[in-house]
Amino acid sequence: MSKFKQVSKEEFEEYIEQYPNPLEKDVCAIPEPPLLTYNDFKLADKWPDSVVARIKLYDGSEYHFGKTKEYYIKETGGEYDQ
Repeated sequence: MSKFKQVSKEEFEEYIEQYPNPLEKDVCAIPEPPLLTYNDFKLADKWPDSVVARIKLYDGSEYHFGKTKEYYIKETGGEYDQ
């Protein structure tokens, strides 16, 4: 299974902007909080193997104990998996 590392919002946005393949976004509401995933279907043809980045959609509410969004990117040792 892929490992993800937590990054800042700015690092996340840069990763998405520079990602070499087209990405499709999807929201998975099964976990709490829901996840917004960025998927590379050239890398893998099915979810969750296609996920290269994700955001935990904490909303800052009391329900989420004040937590806000958390950003994660797939660890690849500095290279994109192809």
